[in-house]
Amino acid sequence: MRVIVLSVAALSVSLVHCDLLKKAQGTTDDSGVTATSATAATATAATTGATAEPTADPSKGATSGCAWPANGDHDVTITKGCAVNANHEVTLREGATMTIEEGVKISFETDQYLWVDYGKLVVKGTEASPVTFTSANKSPAAGDWVGIGFQEKTMAGSSIDHLIVEYSGSKAAGGVGGIHVERMRQGGRVAITNSIVRTGAQFGLVADENATFSKFENNSFRDNKSGSLNVEAEVLGSVGKGNTFTQTIHVKQSTIDQTTTWPPFDVPVQVDGNLEIKSDSSIPTFTIADKTIVKMGQDTYIAVGDNGSGVLIAKNVTFTSASPTPAPGDWGSIFIYSKSSGTTLDGCTIEYFGSSAGSANGGLTLWGTSAKDLKSVTITNNTFQKGKQTVMHSNDGVCAPYDKTNKAIGVPFCNKP
Repeated sequence: MRVIVLSVAALSVSLVHCDLLKKAQGTTDDSGVTATSATAATATAATTGATAEPTADPSKGATSGCAWPANGDHDVTITKGCAVNANHEVTLREGATMTIEEGVKISFETDQYLWVDYGKLVVKGTEASPVTFTSANKSPAAGDWVGIGFQEKTMAGSSIDHLIVEYSGSKAAGGVGGIHVERMRQGGRVAITNSIVRTGAQFGLVADENATFSKFENNSFRDNKSGSLNVEAEVLGSVGKGNTFTQTIHVKQSTIDQTTTWPPFDVPVQVDGNLEIKSDSSIPTFTIADKTIVKMGQDTYIAVGDNGSGVLIAKNVTFTSASPTPAPGDWGSIFIYSKSSGTTLDGCTIEYFGSSAGSANGGLTLWGTSAKDLKSVTITNNTFQKGKQTVMHSNDGVCAPYDKTNKAIGVPFCNKP
């Protein structure tokens, strides 16, 4: 996501029924104690060589109250119950933390946004008094403002709890959805719980490579025009329990090099790019929950163990076409390489396969191996239908013993040598 940094020197702050911004640094309470901002990196980090998180510039002072900050280079707390107008973008930098307390309502003007660059966002809503990020327009509509973005250097501990995000999805500044977690230095830096993302003009949430969540539970995504989520395959594996999705979940082209399990979903998962399960340093296992409907995009495929080891486990899963008018050959194949030991396909329905994408030759393409040489690969009780080409392609034209325990409808099970 490209960030456009705006000059804020001349921008004013709008207050709605709130007190003026209160300076926390350098002020003294009745007991004579002086408040200070964030401290510098610890001596332990310096002596051990660890990379310390940055801290906000103490000279700029922490602030709290009912004002939208002029910029994001210092710690900010927007206090309980405030109503704030966000009339310019803010990007959190230099280790700054923005804390938003329960009951706060922030109304974003057209094309404005909140980015977290080298900082931390902590949203502390409650069930009774959630935080709301909404449109400032008198007649709000999807796409009025951009959304929230977490960038590569977002600090660990960023968290969103009981937040309502609505009317987001403007494409200004590279916006792609209500919440965007960009490629991270490492995963597990953002937690999202008990929150609602609705009525957006694009996706509810987009998450890129290495943007796995530290926690993602009890969230609701609905009425976002492009879909609920658009994420990498491993990110989807960090989605926890209690989430509600009313629209298709989209998965980008992904390499799965860490063991990943997709939880059950009540909506289909649409694969928009190839999935490759492989690693040259471990044996990643990719498990798809029972009864998942996986919709494969045009000419996409799944490759297991190419240039490394990998395992796919799918039981009672439907692999089908993502096309509104599905036809044989819409998507390619499940490629099985020699280092796919442990792979299991059992009780699945596999249909509309047979595109030649990636040099596929059937619903299951054995590459660089043959059926008799596959070790500990289980392919049983599956139904292959409405496909193009053969069900299984092996270089030697021998598909035993797999041709005995699976059903092929409308196409031959095995290619001719």
